[in-house]
Amino acid sequence: MISNIDEKENLTRMQRGELYYAFSPELVAARKRCARIVSQLNRAGELSRRELAQYWKE
Repeated sequence: MISNIDEKENLTRMQRGELYYAFSPELVAARKRCARIVSQLNRAGELSRRELAQYWKE
């Protein structure tokens, strides 16, 4: 595992579509957070606009 990653530069590379290290702690945590929220959203059923907006705030 690479330990000296500049997280900001790594994220910038990803956003530009360049090669980046996908397993940095920050990106792994972001993917887990995303997966959790998508799972909650998929189980939620019909939501009002207000309820749906709450998911985007997370």
